[in-house]
Amino acid sequence: MRNLKSLLITTTAILALPVAVAAQDWSGLYGGITLGYGLGDANHSFSNLAPSGNSSPDGILIGGFMGYAVQNGNTVWGGEIDLEMSSLEGSFVNTTGATSQGVVQGNWQGSLRGVLGYAGALGNKPTLYYATAGWAVGDFDFLGGPSVPVPPGGGYNERLNGWTAGFGMDMELAPNTVMRAEYRYTDFGTANGALAPTFPGVTMPVDVTQHALRVGIRFNF
Repeated sequence: MRNLKSLLITTTAILALPVAVAAQDWSGLYGGITLGYGLGDANHSFSNLAPSGNSSPDGILIGGFMGYAVQNGNTVWGGEIDLEMSSLEGSFVNTTGATSQGVVQGNWQGSLRGVLGYAGALGNKPTLYYATAGWAVGDFDFLGGPSVPVPPGGGYNERLNGWTAGFGMDMELAPNTVMRAEYRYTDFGTANGALAPTFPGVTMPVDVTQHALRVGIRFNF
């Protein structure tokens, strides 16, 4: 009975010990795929002083990323590039005074970023917590004009350059297979094109920003 009691005490003590998380080496080449949702803010104005408006584009983002990381202790740094197809779309109609409308459609977007992270854990899973920032690019179609017809007949395409910044985490699911969750804010800058062919003498500047949440799978090579 005494031996059984001692065994139970010893077993309980062992089970109560903290579980050691296996060290994870985050250095090297990696890549993966992501699925995200973007919520944008697109402010339209017109050179002929027609009423302005906000088209608030939103939609799905699907793409992939590649990067390279270096680790020193718990500190991880490196660079990453990504490219996504975009289904972002939004529109507005302003009926104040002379009527106006605007439409924005996202075609694709990408970025080149620096990454700085901390190698830690979430529960018993090795996890990399990181911040990221860098250059962003996006290709958009813009339409605008009077509220009739719908959609408007004048517009232009422009490739915008801006910046992006955010944070995320990579959690190991299995050797060399990692789950990613990330938030990023992007300021694509201002587009400024003419509403040809319907209104070639009228320009429609559009400021485009975006909040995006992404989840994905990363593979360490």
